[in-house]
Amino acid sequence: MSRNIRQNLVKYTYLFGGIISLGLAFIGAILPIMPTTVFLIIALWCFSKSSARLEHWLLTHPRFGHILRNWQRYQVVPKPAKYFAAAGMSASLIISGLLFSFGWLQIALFLLFAFICNYLFAKPSCPNAQGNAQQEKRLNIVLSTVSCLLLCYWFFVEYSPAIY
Repeated sequence: MSRNIRQNLVKYTYLFGGIISLGLAFIGAILPIMPTTVFLIIALWCFSKSSARLEHWLLTHPRFGHILRNWQRYQVVPKPAKYFAAAGMSASLIISGLLFSFGWLQIALFLLFAFICNYLFAKPSCPNAQGNAQQEKRLNIVLSTVSCLLLCYWFFVEYSPAIY
């Protein structure tokens, strides 16, 4: 495969990924249980590698532009987005525990959600401040503890064999 074809294939793959992420972000703007900002950040990353025009459109969007610019420049995640993401992931973990009896699914979701929460709460909440690292760390520990308790409750109470 020639170099030019390979570059075009990579460019259009990123463009396709950006469009899919933008579509998922649109769905997330309508449905309260699906995130919006995460998919917009992924779309911004994809468009930065494939389409300067779409990247500029996202960065200058009236509603999401400032959030995406802050992310791109300072890796900032606003506090409401952190709390909404943590609440949404917790609700998703609880709902999946109630609906599905796959123990491996809840464990995988728990590990994924713990990783994402750790990542989100490690980021500053505003561009000019480094944030209160100690307070963010305590909140992260509380969220992880609550998630562990929910997982233990689900695993040991709901799916343990009945003791007679």
